[in-house]
Amino acid sequence: MADSERVAILRHAYRCWVECSGADRNVWLDFAADNPVLHSLQTEKAEHPLVIADVYRGREEIGAYFDAMERDWEPLFYEPQTFIEQRDEVAVFSIVKVRAKATGKTAHTWLGHWWTFDGNRFAKLVEVFDGTKALMAITRD
Repeated sequence: MADSERVAILRHAYRCWVECSGADRNVWLDFAADNPVLHSLQTEKAEHPLVIADVYRGREEIGAYFDAMERDWEPLFYEPQTFIEQRDEVAVFSIVKVRAKATGKTAHTWLGHWWTFDGNRFAKLVEVFDGTKALMAITRD
């Protein structure tokens, strides 16, 4: 069965993200709606010790999220495994391995992205990953 247009957009974006090693935030912002929202770990920053765990509203804040990711983490492996679409939502499950630049430690985990679309532009992205593994990677011995 052929991919829907939204799944095709996401497959292309993930492929570009892997090819640029996470260095081009426009891979995602190019298909963002006018006022996109990104929830990383579905929490507000004050509730989680990971710097990136927060709610980001608008292109500028989401751009800052990707700047922080590039500053703090080196992507080693990123492989989208499954795409599931229902109405205006697409769930993407990936396996990722990243290195914390501050410690050199790695985190290897599943990553879930839940995309909500408005037409063919994403309006909301909820990101879920193993925060414990990420915390262990950024914590100095």
